[in-house]
This record gives sequence, C-alpha cells and structure tokens, in this order.
Amino acid sequence: MASFNKTPGTSRLVQIILPSGSGQAARFLFFALVLTLVAIAADQFFSPILHTTSPLWATAAFLLLVWRRQEKPPSPSETPGSFSISKGRATAFVSLHIVLVAAAHWLTPALQPLAGKVTFGGFLLAGVKLCVLIPTLLLLPFVEWKKVLRLYASEGIAALVVLITFFPRRALESIWPWYGQVLGQFVYSLSRLLVQGLGYIKDLAPTLTGPDLDVTIVQGCSGINGFELFDFLFSLVVVLDWNRLRKNRTLIAYFAGLLAMFLGNALRITVFVVLGNHGFAGSVMRFHISAGWIFFSAIFLAYLCLTYSWMLRGKNSSAESRSAA
Repeated sequence: MASFNKTPGTSRLVQIILPSGSGQAARFLFFALVLTLVAIAADQFFSPILHTTSPLWATAAFLLLVWRRQEKPPSPSETPGSFSISKGRATAFVSLHIVLVAAAHWLTPALQPLAGKVTFGGFLLAGVKLCVLIPTLLLLPFVEWKKVLRLYASEGIAALVVLITFFPRRALESIWPWYGQVLGQFVYSLSRLLVQGLGYIKDLAPTLTGPDLDVTIVQGCSGINGFELFDFLFSLVVVLDWNRLRKNRTLIAYFAGLLAMFLGNALRITVFVVLGNHGFAGSVMRFHISAGWIFFSAIFLAYLCLTYSWMLRGKNSSAESRSAA
C-alpha cells in the first residue's frame, strides 16, 4: 500500500493545512477531496459538456468543513494501516476520469441539444455531469469509506445539501412557469388588501394591474438573486462557526431560510405594488433593482438575528467540545 501520509511533500502540506489534532481519517479525506476537486476541474476543462458548478462547490464545501473541524473525532477503528491509497486505486481513479472525459466528448453531439431543457434528456444530462464524483469512491474500499463518512457524517450531509440546492438559478428558471404563478398569486393576495381595484392577469409573466401602476412579475423578479445571496451569506456563517453549530438545527435553519427568502421576495414585490399605486410610481420604477439587493440583505440579517443563537451549541456543549479537542 502506498499511503499518501508517506509522501513527504504531501504529508508536510496536509500537516500544515490541517489542525495538529486531526486524525488519519481527516488527513485522508482532505487529500481525497483535493484530488477530487482537481480532477473535476480537469474534466470540465477538457470536456465542456460536463461543466456544472454543483460538484465543484459541494466538494469545496466538504473540504472547507473538514478543515474547519478542530477536534480529533473519536475513532477506535482508525488504525495505523487504514485510510491509505494504493497505487492500483490511484490508477483506477485517474483512468475512470479519463474514460468519463472521452465518453463525454463522444456523446457531446447528442447531449448538447439537451442542455438546459426541462425534459427527461435534460435531467439525464444533469446526472451525467454528476458522474464526475464517482471515481472518488475508488480511492478506498467501501468498508473504509463507511468509517470515514461515519466520522464526518455532518460534513458529508452539508456537502450533499450544497450539491442539491446551491446556486438554484437553473432550477428556478426550469420551474418558472409554475413558480411564477405561485409567486404572482401570492403577491396579488397580499397587495389587494391595500390597493383597491387591483387586477390580475395570468400569464407566463403575471401582471398586477393597478390604478396608477401595472407591475409585471418577470423571471428576473423570481428572487433568484435573493436565494443566491442567502446561499453565499449562510454558507459563510456555517464555515466560520462550524464547530459551534448544532448541525441538525443548522440544516433546519437553512431550508427555513430559503422559505423566508421566498416570503421576503413576495413582500418586496408587494411593497412595490402598494407604493407604486399610492403616488410613488416614479420612485419604484427608478429604484426597484437597487432596492431589491438592500431588501434581500435586510431580510437575511433579520433572519440571522432570529436564528443564530438557536443554531449555536449551549455553553456546556461548547466547553465539552473544547476539552475534547
């Protein structure tokens, strides 16, 4: 077995980056994730049809959270001979990535027309793009992977959430015909309470007709920017405070936060409709874009103030964590 720990240059680099208390599983996982990140980037460079940000961000998130883990996880099963990469497995890892790139090149003429389509073929292409993560499984036997993932289950779940939900632009664009109607009806229900004579025109881009200002909810008003801003800021909080967070509560807070951003976006459009039909139509038309960023930032800060202390561990849990480190 050729363990990465026995490679002088790699060993020094990993020891510098990872905390001194990190176990062998942490060092192996960190090294495997670095290899995966580099390999995925190379796949997408040599075969552009594989380009997608989800695997890159998910791997980077896993990598950052493993690095942020300060305490050494209790691991009676972590024996000296474990968590090493043999030459055969390293060769298989590289070979499978080469096969994926070659297959993607060969299938590009058939796959290219499916890009961005909300069809079975479009979902099939999305699945093909996620296949770049499969070669990483070859770096260890399945039994050893179970040990690693058991030790870093929270980090793995967080990476999976990133893989599925991070940067939802394409997902929201795909479901816009349905999502736009839900958003339009919701805004109309709120706005009609404060604007008399308000009408609603059902269309791909719903329109709220008012006495002074008609507001059309186009795809750019879907709140995509707000969701992306929430992803960026929430992930920053998670990375910085990972060791202090209650992981189950943080997961709940993330999905609840997405709902809060939807409600915040609906409230934003409602405010524009109400103000625009009460003498401020000119101001709404001039400042609705820049006001949107301010509004989304305010919604996030308000949500964080409400949930931050709830997501954190109690004082006793924090003290125990520090003593264990």
